[in-house]
Amino acid sequence: MHRLHQSWYAALDVAQTNFRQLLTSHSSSDWKRVSDSSSSSASSPKGKARASSLPQLSDVILHRRAVKGESVYRATLEVPLGEDGAISLDACKSVLLSPELRREWDPAVEGAQLLEMCDQVTRVVKTNFTLGWPASPRDAVTISRTFNDATTLIDISTSLPRSPNEPMYLRPSPPYVRSEVALFAWCIQLLKPQSPVIEPSKPLPPRLRMTCFWQHDIRAPWNLNSTSSFVQQLSSMMLGFYKIVQTRGTRIPLLLGYGNGVSVERIRFENDREALSVDYSIVPEDEEHGLHTTEQGMEELHAIREHRRLARSVECALPANEGWDVQLSTKASSDEVSQLPWTVHATRDTSVPETPDDKIVFRVKHASLPNDHSVLKVNLVIERSSPAGGIRLNGVNQPIEKLEARNPSSYFMSEQMLQDASSTADMSLRSQSTFNTGSTSTMQDRPILARTVTTADRTAAGEKSILSRVKRNYIYFSSLLQEPEAKWKRTTEAKGVSIAQLDSIDPTLVVYRAEATFVGLGLWDLYATIVSPGARAQWDKLYDDAVLLEDVNQLTELWHFKTKPTWPVVGRDSVVLKTVYKSSTTIHVFAFSADDPNLFPHMPPADPNVIRTQVDLQGWAIESLSPTTTLLTLLEQSDPKGWTNKTSIPQQMITTVTGVGDFAIKFGGPPVVTRLDGAKANDMRYDHERGSFRVEYEGAPDRRTSDGANQVSPAVPVIECELRCDLDAWATSLDIVVDPPPLSITCLRRHKLSSGGGGLWLTISHDAIHASDERLQAIVRRAPQGGTRERGLVMVNGAKMEVDVEELPDKEAKHLAKKKRVKPIRIPLDQPPVEGAIRRRRAEWDAEQSNVQAPVTPTTAELSTSAPKFVSTWSKYFNYAVEQAATTTQQAVAAISPATGVDVVPSSSKTPMQYALDALSYVQCLYSSPTTEGWTILTEKDFPVYRKVADQISPVIPVHRGEKVIEGVAAEEVASVIMSYDCRKQWDTRFDTANTLESFGAGSHTAFVVTKGGFPFRDRGFYLANIVARQAIPPGSRRSPGDSEPPNDNRSAIFCVSASFSPESISSFAQTKYNPYTLPVGRVFVDGWILETLDPYTAENYAIPSTRCTRVVAVDYGGSVPAAVNSMINGMLPKSILAVEIYMKSKPPPPFTRQPAANLVVASQQEEDPLGQHWSLRRRDPVRTSLATSYEPGNRTYHSITLINTSGHLSTSSSSPTTNDRTPRPSRIAHPPRTPSPDGQRSSRDAALSTTPAGTPSTSRIIRNKNVARSRSRDAPIKSPSIFTVRGEVRHPVDLLLSELVVDSKLYPEGYEVITESHINKTKSALPLLPTSTKKDETDTEVSSLPVSFTIYTLPPSPHHSSGLNVDRPPRHLLRLTLPTAQYQVSTIQDPLTGETRSAPPKPQWFSDFEEVGRAVVNICIKPSTSGQKGDKKVVVVDGKPITVFTEKESLTNFGRDELLDGRTAKMDLLVRTSLEAECVPPELQEPIAIAEHLLDETAPKRASVEAVATEDTESVAPLDEEKVDIPETAVADNEPRSPDTTTSGILRFLNSYPNPLLRFSSSSSRQVPGALTSASSPALVGSQQRVLSSSSLSSEKSKAKERDAASSTSLIAEGVAFMSKTRVVQQMYPLRTLIIAALIGFLLGSLLRSLISPADFIYVSTDMKDVESTAASGWREIRRLVEIKYILGGWDFQIAVVRRH
Repeated sequence: MHRLHQSWYAALDVAQTNFRQLLTSHSSSDWKRVSDSSSSSASSPKGKARASSLPQLSDVILHRRAVKGESVYRATLEVPLGEDGAISLDACKSVLLSPELRREWDPAVEGAQLLEMCDQVTRVVKTNFTLGWPASPRDAVTISRTFNDATTLIDISTSLPRSPNEPMYLRPSPPYVRSEVALFAWCIQLLKPQSPVIEPSKPLPPRLRMTCFWQHDIRAPWNLNSTSSFVQQLSSMMLGFYKIVQTRGTRIPLLLGYGNGVSVERIRFENDREALSVDYSIVPEDEEHGLHTTEQGMEELHAIREHRRLARSVECALPANEGWDVQLSTKASSDEVSQLPWTVHATRDTSVPETPDDKIVFRVKHASLPNDHSVLKVNLVIERSSPAGGIRLNGVNQPIEKLEARNPSSYFMSEQMLQDASSTADMSLRSQSTFNTGSTSTMQDRPILARTVTTADRTAAGEKSILSRVKRNYIYFSSLLQEPEAKWKRTTEAKGVSIAQLDSIDPTLVVYRAEATFVGLGLWDLYATIVSPGARAQWDKLYDDAVLLEDVNQLTELWHFKTKPTWPVVGRDSVVLKTVYKSSTTIHVFAFSADDPNLFPHMPPADPNVIRTQVDLQGWAIESLSPTTTLLTLLEQSDPKGWTNKTSIPQQMITTVTGVGDFAIKFGGPPVVTRLDGAKANDMRYDHERGSFRVEYEGAPDRRTSDGANQVSPAVPVIECELRCDLDAWATSLDIVVDPPPLSITCLRRHKLSSGGGGLWLTISHDAIHASDERLQAIVRRAPQGGTRERGLVMVNGAKMEVDVEELPDKEAKHLAKKKRVKPIRIPLDQPPVEGAIRRRRAEWDAEQSNVQAPVTPTTAELSTSAPKFVSTWSKYFNYAVEQAATTTQQAVAAISPATGVDVVPSSSKTPMQYALDALSYVQCLYSSPTTEGWTILTEKDFPVYRKVADQISPVIPVHRGEKVIEGVAAEEVASVIMSYDCRKQWDTRFDTANTLESFGAGSHTAFVVTKGGFPFRDRGFYLANIVARQAIPPGSRRSPGDSEPPNDNRSAIFCVSASFSPESISSFAQTKYNPYTLPVGRVFVDGWILETLDPYTAENYAIPSTRCTRVVAVDYGGSVPAAVNSMINGMLPKSILAVEIYMKSKPPPPFTRQPAANLVVASQQEEDPLGQHWSLRRRDPVRTSLATSYEPGNRTYHSITLINTSGHLSTSSSSPTTNDRTPRPSRIAHPPRTPSPDGQRSSRDAALSTTPAGTPSTSRIIRNKNVARSRSRDAPIKSPSIFTVRGEVRHPVDLLLSELVVDSKLYPEGYEVITESHINKTKSALPLLPTSTKKDETDTEVSSLPVSFTIYTLPPSPHHSSGLNVDRPPRHLLRLTLPTAQYQVSTIQDPLTGETRSAPPKPQWFSDFEEVGRAVVNICIKPSTSGQKGDKKVVVVDGKPITVFTEKESLTNFGRDELLDGRTAKMDLLVRTSLEAECVPPELQEPIAIAEHLLDETAPKRASVEAVATEDTESVAPLDEEKVDIPETAVADNEPRSPDTTTSGILRFLNSYPNPLLRFSSSSSRQVPGALTSASSPALVGSQQRVLSSSSLSSEKSKAKERDAASSTSLIAEGVAFMSKTRVVQQMYPLRTLIIAALIGFLLGSLLRSLISPADFIYVSTDMKDVESTAASGWREIRRLVEIKYILGGWDFQIAVVRRH
């Protein structure tokens, strides 16, 4: 029945829409006048005047409009209302709502009755028509709805749609033939009286216009009725209706309404008795009863209130001039219910003068039913008894209470319907009726229902709602301004104004733009002309009045504008919210309609004589092209309503823009308020004729923004009002009156070419304390012309004020006057500093300061970008020269300056994955709103690349974005190529190497990535946190407009996001291992890929499948890279989509792991601020976790590492203890439940954190997460799954699924080989990730291999993959790895027939170990097969044995299509935003599951703690022998990582980025640089039981202790404790090769210095001349001392001498 009623209401809504269209098109030429000559001649004989004042048939004006189906007839009759008031809207309503009376005023109706009341205003009526012989009678079942207010009555009826489920009383009954009433509607209007032109002193009486729309298909086989018969019938019906209203309209009782708990069963009006019978029932109240009204807004709210007010009550309206006899009887199934009390209340409104149409409101209210099963039947009969007034209830007189200000009639009128009806009030009928005077009549004013205006402050929610509306409309306004010229279609150009229309595919979106350039006008002159309310009356001829309703805030005001009516157009008005944004070169003024009276209580209601215009957007953009030229742009998107269409808007815009320019050129800019501080405006008026401007304002302490710098006393708050006046054109001198007198006033006059804005600027200050309760007023008037000849004089309250003049040199003025026109860049003006980013940075700085014990103050060289200062005796000369050079080359230096900002180095207070989550939120925001608004296009080659500065990412480094569709591949295939570091080497020319540091599972990991820098810059290293997530595309998304199917797993977007984090977060790793060359470190603010597989069923002409790839990147390369080079590289990075496309089309996609998924599922972005949110991770598959995946395209080898963890997932039916086992152990191997809890895994991991040393940098975070995990494990205990299924069947155990992989057989044409390596992991610590080169060759005795079973299926083709629609392409294979656990989980049962006991087979050793530990690691390797030969079919070998691949048909039969094509999205971990978490990052993304132990710093405390395995046979750990361990007294300092290179000063500072080459040799001998860099990815898992910790720095005692501890049963615990206890105090040692190299370098440097010194001769003093003669032959030297300092050191003297050779 509910669905049937819905179809009825739908038909009524269609009829209502049709009625509105006919109502608004009353002046259309489609309406053709229909005349009846017979009736005209019969009613109006020649030469005879009409003796009666009653209307005749000729007074009815008929029009016909041809439409599809039956024609629509419109009958109109206007009659004057006499002084007696016998004709009224209430009388008309009483006649229309009494269907039994229709046979008396409609000659074609022989009877009508009310069948059902759907609600208070909707009813179902059956009407019988007579057509005369030989036609059979007709009937029609219609649904009607009534609207009315004080001046308009509308009644709409249409036939009910036929339905097979309709009740019996609605079906046709012979001999009546069911006809179709498409529309039968009445519109009765009370017209306002007008004064005649000849005798204005005698006003005409008010008039009543009755209009009837008739469209009836009588289903006649022959054309029995002609047009003349229709005309006669409608004319007679109109006259009959008028006569019935006049004679019986005031004697009809009417049911006004009923409320909750009342079910109306029958309403009947007896014409002969003039009695109204109402049968209704009192039923149990239904609080959720929904009113079936399609009207929205206040009408619906009013209907709901009336429904609640009249609970268990009925309300009737009785004419007050008649006497009424009321009979009320009740009946029920029990005496208790039938005797329930009821009350009667009769009231009469005495607030208005008595008229014949006064009503008495008669209300009956019943008591509540005793229970929900009772029903009370009530019969109410209201019969006219005598002309004397009064009510007799069951024979007893009923008192009538007189009330005031209570209007019982509930108005139910739609505002849109009222406006459409109001537009027909001025319609000229052009009839021959003597009642038509030919004057244009308008509608009478309605009694306005007073709306309570609250004076309380608006709530915070209301303020936020207003700000959001303003922001939304300004975004729309600024986006229209930034639309390219190609989007605008020129329509006309006149008077220097160019009109263009937005070229939109939506025909309903009509936006016009008017542009004009004015020479000689300034920015502020045009602004004052536009916003001054009185100035508009001069340049807008249609302007009537403007009233400031409310000063909402400092930028927004609520205005009420009125325009004059111009025949034949009715006057309009609009209530708009106007906002102004200003800058030095641009002013934006935009307004839009305000329609919410709850937010704006001062908004006046709609006037029935005026049509309210809907202003979607009206915006002015005033832009300064030069100091003497201004560009004025007007954007208009509005609906004038009524019958006026939008084609007249362009001409009005031309008149408006030219009028603004003419006024500003002729009169200048009028005074205008530019700023109000600490106050709000109450009224603004400008009288152009008198030349005065008045502003009234009052104090508002919440709007005070002054800091006291310009105040007289900083302790006294002030109110400031800033005015701008034009002393060049508007006035020569000013006379100002300020009341009360101001505290101070300042006057500043600027030159008209000044950049700050020409004109006189007045600042009026008041004492806020004394003026808090006063009305402040300022009046600015032109000074009398004959008063003084002095120009620029300012008088305030009769006193002359001193005017400060801002001088402008003549040379600069001439330069500004000749300055070329430059169009400013159109950017939004509502962009203040992002407070959210500021708060986050302050929080990070506070956290850093709290962590640092002794903060180091940065030096001038670190913060300054100028040249360094040299301290020496000649430093002042050098510094002077450098400063002069820096001044002249400032711009050149800025071009090559590095793009550094306040956030160059990430904060250590945030975890690494928190940076990745913030970047993920930003990428989600870009995906959800893919608009180019605010983005600047960088290049359009190949595909567009955009750039934008996003403050939430970085205020310095812009974000670059590029988007392209790659055809022929799916998003999953592209994601596998992008996230593989080895594949990245093939398509990314800038990528060098990558070292994975930590793995959090599901593709989330941290890594140190090295990119190539290019000459002359060094390579750059980046600390990156990576995350891969997918988001389901909601239905109806803009990404898939043609999507008709429900979303599935394939219809999702994949986000591959990376972001830099602080190096201090991984202090446990050795920087010399992952960054051996000490490369400079940059920062990746965001590097995200958005991959979306396009819907194959859309209209876009793309190949199937196709992927839309979007890359968003913002990178700061730091170091010496200039800003220009940094921006150039960022602009090239989005072009890497082309390289990915080339790679994807040249090579098949690599394999990928489907379960466990290598990515997360993230919820959709809904909040505006994407950063600073809290995240929660829900583990939906805690059994399987993907640690790492890699693919080497060179040898086509794929590696996958999976962690299997069954801890905490117990099954009640998984194992059955035998009778021999007294202490059975529950099995940990079970199929995971449907809703697993991640607390089990989290608690087991966090339990291992209790042994973390206190000196670890992440100790506090680990302990906090441990407490959170433990509390969660207590609150949410793990529940085991039921033994029964949903259908009640016994749940049989199944084998444990380890992994699912998808392999494209095209990648391996010769076949492929699968190698598995699995072992049980008995530790609870983080697993190690080692390179492939260090994979162990021998299997540990403690590691037992698991019997992994393989099943290979052939996947059916799918349009969402590259192999889907290509017939010749090899299929894809699905590899399923399972563990045979089901056979060991069978419960022990006893056969009741044979008595035989059946139990599970004996458990093997691997099952027992796995059941005890519950933790295993599976390593899978896929590589090309070497056993296949040419000509052979594809061979699939698993662990050396060939495996049969199921065909597609066998796969569909054995596994099912749904399971084969299921993307396992339901098993992916869910990442959601929440406000319940205490931390921003989930604990699962704070502690890694696997770490690269080969990159750990051996001299630092060990990061991964070790937990003892809780087994029954665990021996106690022997304490360490402290006597044999040599512990030095001095502890080594914390090994902090090397900080990234800082930017130094000077143009040649890039040379400083090259460190000392000798430093690259100062590394530990234990590291293997080639091994760490040969394979960037492809990690292999080694058993965590073996730890190779070889280091030359450890003493021999340590080696012996390790050998002794390895022999014990608790080797792991002893080794971990000994290692952590010793490494904490060991001193740093250098290897032997470093010592040899240092000695060799020292020797070479000494030899070089020695070669530069020539051997010196000694002075030999001889006493014998013979000795001198013997040496004369060989030559000698003469030395002369120049400087000599004696006794420098140890008896030695210092001399400077010259030598002469002889």
